[in-house]
Amino acid sequence: MTNANTPAAPRLGKRRRIPLAPYVFLFPAITVILIFRIAPIFYSAWLSFVKYNMVSPELSKGVGFANFQRILTDSFVWNGLASTVYYAVGTLLIGLLLSLLFAILICEPWMKFSSGIRSALFIPYILSVTITGLIWSFMYQPSFGLFNYILNRLGLPDQRWTADLKQAMPSVIAMVVWRDLGYRITIWSAGLLSISKDYTEAARIDGASWLKELWYIRLPLLRPVTMFLTVLGLIGAFQAFESVYVMTGGGPANRTKVFVLYLWETAFGKMNMSYAAAMAWILFIILVILTLIQLKVQDREVDA
Repeated sequence: MTNANTPAAPRLGKRRRIPLAPYVFLFPAITVILIFRIAPIFYSAWLSFVKYNMVSPELSKGVGFANFQRILTDSFVWNGLASTVYYAVGTLLIGLLLSLLFAILICEPWMKFSSGIRSALFIPYILSVTITGLIWSFMYQPSFGLFNYILNRLGLPDQRWTADLKQAMPSVIAMVVWRDLGYRITIWSAGLLSISKDYTEAARIDGASWLKELWYIRLPLLRPVTMFLTVLGLIGAFQAFESVYVMTGGGPANRTKVFVLYLWETAFGKMNMSYAAAMAWILFIILVILTLIQLKVQDREVDA
């Protein structure tokens, strides 16, 4: 006789049933990712090594690295890279420093309505880049724009802004910095508010001034935030398209034609998909290299 408390022996030969419900629910999402994310990556890689025939794709023929070799001698590509670097440096340096200054002031204990100020500055970031670009384009208009109206009231001469060779890119940079200001202030504020008060209180007890406390305590502790904003800002700057397209269209005289704008014109203006795909992969390699360099610098600072 078997004891009633003895557990029953497992039945041999009975297979474990695999639940299908999770896979059924994941199937649509996985399908969308495969079709619209993964497949285009391999397709663009194939395009970059062929001479694509838009009319009869089956007649496309392989050209090896010819598209990449052409990039090395294309003056428009180098002009686009130079404009992109100019755009990236301007938006990063001015944007990071200005947003850090605002964040420091907003996070001070004596600042009233800090949450309301932070929310108000974040509103432009919610708007579409196209909308903000159009608004600023109207304000930049030489004949009836707001900025020239202010200059006239101050007794200063009119400016051509986006129509001027030297002022076009700074004008675009000013709009981008204004739009991204609230987002960067929010990230800086989160980093500043996460710093323990024990550090600042200990520094004040030792007689450190506000500037020394900021320079030797808070700013070093903000290095991870600085790296985060720099990496995201750099990637976003090298992918800039809407702001330049809406405000200047790449002009005047291609002074603001950034790399992605030239890529777009090559693909959909000249219908040269193969060359545009090669340019896209060059951009991808540049972004990967820049990100790895920044991460390497961050690792060295952590080890130090």
